Amino acid sequence: MATGLYTVRPDEAILWLGILLDAVFDPTSKTINLARSAEIANQRARDNSLHRALALRPSDGKSQLLALASDFTNYPEDYPDTQRAELIESWMERWVQPEDIKRLNARVRKRRQRLKEANL
Repeated sequence: MATGLYTVRPDEAILWLGILLDAVFDPTSKTINLARSAEIANQRARDNSLHRALALRPSDGKSQLLALASDFTNYPEDYPDTQRAELIESWMERWVQPEDIKRLNARVRKRRQRLKEANL
């Protein structure tokens, strides 16, 4: 389960997914550092004597996020909003560093505002 740092409201799971996809696939974005996250995860594995563990690469973070987006798109009835939020939080725990969360939260606030203005 996600920590308080990585909290996604179920009704905003798809909003968060869009922001995360944009952040990891936009070549100009510095919002999420997947290379750093992979480096940290690999170091933890080494520190815990998990030498046979597969080393993570930044592309693994992208692939995992794309897999979530694909499943949510192709099998929407299998993923209620609560489960979507939990899966996104789980992805964020592995791939989003605490220093990155402020930038993501700022993006979410901007999108919320745009949605509010669009629904006036």
